[in-house]
Amino acid sequence: MEPLISARDLKKNFGKVEALKGVSLDVREGEKVVVIGPSGSGKSVLIRSINGLERPDSGELTVNGIDMMAKKVDTRKLASEVAMVFQGYNLYPHKTVLENVTFAPIKVLKVPKAEAEEAGRAYLERVGLSSKLDKYPDQLSGGQQQRVAIARALNMHPKIMLLDEPTSALDPEMVNEVLDVIKSLAETNMTIVMVTHEMGLARDAADKVVFMENGLVVDEGTPAYLFGPDSNERVQAFLSKIL
Repeated sequence: MEPLISARDLKKNFGKVEALKGVSLDVREGEKVVVIGPSGSGKSVLIRSINGLERPDSGELTVNGIDMMAKKVDTRKLASEVAMVFQGYNLYPHKTVLENVTFAPIKVLKVPKAEAEEAGRAYLERVGLSSKLDKYPDQLSGGQQQRVAIARALNMHPKIMLLDEPTSALDPEMVNEVLDVIKSLAETNMTIVMVTHEMGLARDAADKVVFMENGLVVDEGTPAYLFGPDSNERVQAFLSKIL
């Protein structure tokens, strides 16, 4: 089976900073891949490249058959198949919770408003926010805002869900409510690629864990392998400081 996401020798520089130094990665349909590693290792640049928010300088990258290195990428097709949850929520402050969740399906996918709202209510109930439909983002806690962002992404009915440090901006007591939602997503057949510092989530929810450092994939494998005694020494040194 062809990978749903295929990256080969991706390189990306920001001035003199080499963010990606030749990253290769395959993600199969339905696979849950968690990318870990120290800050500045290129994790977010990789996931933003998959979503078309960054363009690698060289290499090959295909996402569900879309050539992300082409001169003109079909951004509408990409937006209909790939959804992203950011660490900073990125909600529209002037729109209600329900409006935030339905805006993209209506505008991008041309879903009828009533249909988008029906699905939006269902996803908001799924993330435990059915009582907050008419609230605005500044009336919600950080954890609630991030759960709205997840419901918004789900309402695009994506084939691929990308999550970039979805809990890093949250107060510690709010992290678990978001982690619980992400763990429930991991039990579906959705393809998920997530960057996180939550090692428990990587261990519990991933099919494959990828360790990046200095713009390179240092090691990858099942959670049992990567968190076990046979993984790369650098991986073990990193984990020993945070576990």
